[in-house]
Amino acid sequence: MGLRTQGYERIGDTFTSAVEAGDGPPTVQQRVNQRTERRYFVRVPVEACWALPVASLAASVKARRRTAGELEALTDIVARAAVDWNPEANTFRVVSSLDTELEPGWNRVQLTTAPTGRSAARLWLVCPRCAGRVGAVYASHWNAAGGEVDAPLIGCRTCLGLTDGSRQQHKTLAWSYEVMGLSRPTPGKAYRPRRAAAIRRAVGVFDRRWARALRAVGIEI
Repeated sequence: MGLRTQGYERIGDTFTSAVEAGDGPPTVQQRVNQRTERRYFVRVPVEACWALPVASLAASVKARRRTAGELEALTDIVARAAVDWNPEANTFRVVSSLDTELEPGWNRVQLTTAPTGRSAARLWLVCPRCAGRVGAVYASHWNAAGGEVDAPLIGCRTCLGLTDGSRQQHKTLAWSYEVMGLSRPTPGKAYRPRRAAAIRRAVGVFDRRWARALRAVGIEI
C-alpha cells in the first residue's frame, strides 16, 4: 500500500458544498464556526421568515362574501379576488384580481379553492413560484449566497427550501440538556421521555462539549 503524498483537504458538509456550487435553495443563511472560523451555510428556518397563513385571510374573505347581503359562494369570490401582501409591514389586503397596479413593497398572491368531503370548498393560497396549492406563503430576506436582500424572496416552504428551527438544534448543547431533562424549552411543559439511543447521543454531546470547554482553560478530564 503506497503512502499518501497529498495533504489533508477538508471538503465540508454536503449542503455547504451544494450552495457553493450553485445547487442550493434560493435562500440560505451563512454562519461562522467560532472555534474553527469556518464559514458554512444552513437552511433558513421558517421562524426567521415572514409568513402569510391562509387562516389569517378567513375574516377578510368572509366579509367579502356578505357584502351583497347574502352569503356568496367561496369559489365565486376567489375567481375575482387576490391578496396583496407587504411582509415587512406585516399587513395584507384582499383586492380584485383585475387590479394590476401593485405598490412598491407589496406582492400579489393568488387564491384558489379545493373541494372538501362535505360538498364545500376550502380556501388555499397559490405559491408565486411553483403555482402549487399551499397553506402558507413565506418571505425571506436572504438570497442564495446567504446575503441579505432589500426585496424579500416570496414562495412556499418547499420552493424556498425552508426548515424548522428545532431541526437545526440537533446535537447541540441545548439539545442535550433538553433530551436529558436538564432544561425545559417551554416553561411548564412536561418532559417528553426519549429513547435510550437518543439519551446516549445526548450524553456524548454533553461530555464532549464540556470536555472541550475545560481543556480550553487548562483542565484535563
